[in-house]
Amino acid sequence: MNPVKLRFYTERYEKEKKYFRLQEKFVAIARTKPLTGKFYAKHDAIPASEVRREYVDLISKRLVLSPKDIYAFKPPTVNMEYGWFSEPLIARTNDPRLSFGRKQTDFIANELRIRHVQRGLPTEKFLGIPFKV
Repeated sequence: MNPVKLRFYTERYEKEKKYFRLQEKFVAIARTKPLTGKFYAKHDAIPASEVRREYVDLISKRLVLSPKDIYAFKPPTVNMEYGWFSEPLIARTNDPRLSFGRKQTDFIANELRIRHVQRGLPTEKFLGIPFKV
């Protein structure tokens, strides 16, 4: 092997070895769980008789409430308004003078004009070779 590469690899190995430490003895830390609990595991599940009624009432109350009932403030941005059932600033109206929505794009309008002009003309099916051989 090239001596420069060998020197580089050994130096790299020594630097990495300095920060790695092999743990041979496992010590359990009290009051902590190493993994999250699993709701489907029998040893992790809480029996229904031990569940506090106040927690059940709190969850069922939160499910019924809407965001307006839970929070006292209005959503700060428009993106957060979903689910708040916010009223529009200006009431919707059917007055055509105030309706400025585009009915169709320019491309589609142009295509419709072309088809209207060509209406009734005979259309010939292409029967030839699509490309030269």
